[in-house]
Amino acid sequence: MLGFAREAVIAYVFGVGVVTDAYAVALRVMTTAGLLTSVYLTTTFVPSYIRVREEKGEEAALRNANNVLGVSLAINVVLMIVLQFAAPFILSVITGFEADQMTYAVISVNILLFKLPLLTFVKFFSGYLNARKSFFGPNFFGIPLNVAFITVCLIWGTGSGITGLSFASFVGAVVSLVVLLIWLPKQQYRYRFSMSFNTPEIRSDMQILMPALLGSALIDLKTWVDTILATFLGEGNAAAIGFSARLMGFVNGLFVLPLASMTYSYMSAYAAKNDIEKMLDILWKTVRVIIFIVLPMVVIAVPSSFDVVRIVYERGEFSPEATLLTGTALRGYLPGLLGLSMYVFLVRFFYGLKDTKTPMFCGIVAMIVNIALSIVLSRQMGIGGLALASSVGHTLSALLMLALLRRKIGRLNFGKTAIDMAKMVAATIPCAFMAIGASHLFAGSNVFIRFAATTAAGGTAYLVAALLLKEMVALDLLNMVQKRLRSKD
Repeated sequence: MLGFAREAVIAYVFGVGVVTDAYAVALRVMTTAGLLTSVYLTTTFVPSYIRVREEKGEEAALRNANNVLGVSLAINVVLMIVLQFAAPFILSVITGFEADQMTYAVISVNILLFKLPLLTFVKFFSGYLNARKSFFGPNFFGIPLNVAFITVCLIWGTGSGITGLSFASFVGAVVSLVVLLIWLPKQQYRYRFSMSFNTPEIRSDMQILMPALLGSALIDLKTWVDTILATFLGEGNAAAIGFSARLMGFVNGLFVLPLASMTYSYMSAYAAKNDIEKMLDILWKTVRVIIFIVLPMVVIAVPSSFDVVRIVYERGEFSPEATLLTGTALRGYLPGLLGLSMYVFLVRFFYGLKDTKTPMFCGIVAMIVNIALSIVLSRQMGIGGLALASSVGHTLSALLMLALLRRKIGRLNFGKTAIDMAKMVAATIPCAFMAIGASHLFAGSNVFIRFAATTAAGGTAYLVAALLLKEMVALDLLNMVQKRLRSKD
């Protein structure tokens, strides 16, 4: 929720224009620079730590963990130094920025690159805590991070420009690291310097990591294509597509990613024991809950996309023209939200099985389709076409992985989930009718009233229909409420 507030504050203070365009591109540079260690620490490290602990004990696992930290930190420090000098040339080649935007982008990159060493520690400690099934710290640190970010933006204000926005991001990273350090002693972590690139564990991890890294690099490349194409569509487009993407990220951050992080450690533990049945049980139970939440959100948000943007962003420096751009992009992104949610869990299932090649293959196919559609649709539909191409890519990736998972392990025990998903889809029909009807009925009302009415009408219709169809998640929810009421009596 605070991440949501952070984006609203950025929009309020800086709007959509030269500063936020430059920041969006600079953030992509920093993210791409840290991709190698980020993928390693968030995917390969967790199952590797669990495997070493199972085979060699706690001390060996801790030694390997400290070595992973040393290697990752060394890589990111070198990248930070090199890119400080190379950033101006890289940005001049890949973007369509004018001179002032280019200057702002270089300033932002120079500040954000100092986050790389900090993010190494943050991702390592998060992975370590998740591997030890300590989930509160990794999911909590986003709160003080966003509070610090918001505070710096509001204190420095509009006049701070690109320097203030970039420095706020850096301060957030510092605060998140400090918060994570509080949880480490409780999980028996002891730091000892180690930085060997040639241990058996590192070599084994690299074999698993490379396909995962390539798959993530392809996704990153697709994001770069969107960002670069947006810079050529005119001022504000790069920032607008970033703001709309982060609205999608809000849903993932609130529901999908915390569950994915928690279930990943359990699936990795079951994978180490080759217990596929329990892995599938966790996967489908979690997927049903996520789809139950996400599906009506998509159906309700499509006719309300511009209202969502007005409520969240349109104040201060964020103009109605910015709302038009951002809302158009959001409407293109929404159809792919369900595919993206499924993709997040399926990728982790394959990683738990030490299979990083299948997600890589799916990423290659989706990237090719994405980039081709992005180029074609952006010419026809502008920023909305870029977002729609991403939706197609996410959905295609999820469907491909589901098909290849069936081929890899045989029966998926998908029968109950498939029936339940069909009931959820059926329940969205009255949801859509009620949401669209309420949107038209309250067309002349205040935007908050209109959105509240649309959400209430669509959500109620969905929940009632799901209960009438005896959908499993809805019934579980009803039973939980009834038990809570009986316990109060």
